Amino acid sequence: RKSMRISISIFLLLLLGCKSTNTNTLKLNEVSFKTVSKGVLFGNGIEGIPKSNFTINNAKEWKIFLKKTALSNNTNFSIEPIDFSKQLFVCVFDNIRNTSGFKIEIENIFIKKSGLKTIYTTSKPSATERVNMVVTQPYHIVLIDKQEEPITFINKDNLQ
Repeated sequence: RKSMRISISIFLLLLLGCKSTNTNTLKLNEVSFKTVSKGVLFGNGIEGIPKSNFTINNAKEWKIFLKKTALSNNTNFSIEPIDFSKQLFVCVFDNIRNTSGFKIEIENIFIKKSGLKTIYTTSKPSATERVNMVVTQPYHIVLIDKQEEPITFINKDNLQ
C-alpha cells in the first residue's frame, strides 16, 4: 500500500513536471511584406515625423510623405508604381536620436480576429559599439497587400 502511494506520487510528479513540446499550436496568419526602405533619417526632425507608426493608403499621402523626407535626406524610395487600390505602406519611425547605431524593424505582420498586428523591435548600440555623433531617426517602411482590418502596432521590446 505504501509502495503504491509512492509510485502514484512519482507518476504524478513526472506527469506534472513534463513540459509540452508543442508550445505553438495555433498557426499565425502571417501577412507577407516587402521592405521598401529601412534606415535612418538625418533631418534633425525637420521632416516633422515624430516617433510614430502609421499607414500610407493613397498616392496623395505618399507624395506628401516623399516631400517631407526629401527635405534634408538622401532617401531613395524609388520603387515600382504602387496600386493603392491593392497595396498600402506600413511605416514605423523611432524617436530622433543623438547618435548613430539605433535601429527599428518590422519583424512580422499577422491577422487576428481584431485586425492586423504589426510586430516591430527597436535596438540601441551596445556599450562597446562605436557610434557617430549625428542626429538620426530610425525607420522601416514595408509594402503589403491592402487589408480592410484595422492595424495595431506592437513594440515587441515592451512585451519582455
